[in-house]
Amino acid sequence: MSGSGGGGGNDNNDPRWTPVSSPPTPQPGQGGGGGSGPNPCMFTEVTILASPNMAVIGTLAVGVILTVLQSGPRVVAQAATGTAGAITSARLPEIIQCLNAGQQYSARVTQINGGAVTVEIYPA
Repeated sequence: MSGSGGGGGNDNNDPRWTPVSSPPTPQPGQGGGGGSGPNPCMFTEVTILASPNMAVIGTLAVGVILTVLQSGPRVVAQAATGTAGAITSARLPEIIQCLNAGQQYSARVTQINGGAVTVEIYPA
């Protein structure tokens, strides 16, 4: 015959019961041990260049690395021979914010189909 142990519930009057609590959240300026978390500017994005400059596009090949620059209100992909086209992306506001914060990006040409140039944008 086997006996059953006691009831074993979570009786708040039981001195062995202690509530589980979350670890404290580090405040700004305190250690915390893990740094400040992931960098929001470290992402990759695949997009097609808008307003392609056909004279520059004609000099490109798959694998060519372009520089991503802010040119006035636009963000562009710059080749050695000139501006290839404008960066269009759902993440454009993030790209602009990160460029303004000093993050640099490159754009690798992944596909050229006539005037449609697909690039992968990544932190430089």
